[in-house]
Amino acid sequence: MLTFSRMGLKHQIKKILTGLTIPQEYVCLESPDLVYPVTVFLSDEQEALQVNVTASHLFLGYKPLVIALPFDIHDAQLKNVKSQGKIVLNFENQDPLRPARLSRLLLKKIGEEILDEKLLVFYEGVHGEHSFLNAVHQWVNVQRERFRKQASNNVALPGNLIDQVRIAYSVPRIISAITVSDGSLMNMFPTDLHGSVGTKFYAGSLRIGGMANHQVEKYKRIVVARLEASCYQQAYALGKNHMRELKAESSFHLHPSRTETFNFPLPFGTAHYKELERINSFDAGIHRIHLYEIIHQRTVQGDKPPLSHIHQHYAQWRIDHALHTPMLLR
Repeated sequence: MLTFSRMGLKHQIKKILTGLTIPQEYVCLESPDLVYPVTVFLSDEQEALQVNVTASHLFLGYKPLVIALPFDIHDAQLKNVKSQGKIVLNFENQDPLRPARLSRLLLKKIGEEILDEKLLVFYEGVHGEHSFLNAVHQWVNVQRERFRKQASNNVALPGNLIDQVRIAYSVPRIISAITVSDGSLMNMFPTDLHGSVGTKFYAGSLRIGGMANHQVEKYKRIVVARLEASCYQQAYALGKNHMRELKAESSFHLHPSRTETFNFPLPFGTAHYKELERINSFDAGIHRIHLYEIIHQRTVQGDKPPLSHIHQHYAQWRIDHALHTPMLLR
């Protein structure tokens, strides 16, 4: 009884000092379909544009922050967007009882790629600001980050970059599993830096120097499997494979079926998969961003919500504003 009282007091003190009650930096969700989710609007620096890009923008990197926006080459807005060296993404809460601009990202253009009828424009984060926590709690958490011991496989995010990443993760990011194979051995690792470009192409990034990136470049074909939310423990456990060699299929927890074209194994809990062939890549900071052609895709079971996660700070904002957020804590 005394132990629980002390634990309760500890959490109360943490809440007072940091504004946080959630114990994990990234929080998995039972479903990415939240009540009153954030809506993302593309604008220019003068706020003359207002284009909803919630579903279309791709989050592809965190050091630096990399966002990609696909446009139809016949889109009337494209000429205006292409002329902007910098753009703004506004992240807004759509609850009519609490209308608010929660955060803002200033981005600069760093490149573009034509993929058939699509133009994919790449941007790097310049500055981000948010109101997920109040100013005092934000300051306290900045000080905590300075003294926090980083895990050996973590990448430190200096200065304002950490707030840019927190903002990007206020949109639920789908966690999928990538499978790569040489025909007999395989590797499987998670990713949340990825997404479709229309119906024919796909983009995703991997850390330069990692075994996962080396394997994708060597074998060129991958399968991206969308997982059921119930597989959240399994997905996080696969993270160590980013730095591991190919292994026998028996080393993995696999789905009974295989992919149709490549005959690759699928992870247990696969809800949908895409078979992809690499066509190009470029570097941005610690990331190598790969572009793929979609060869084949199939829904394995469509009635299961996909695994996704959000950042602790946005999750705390939702809790503080009594917005239902079904979380899966690891």
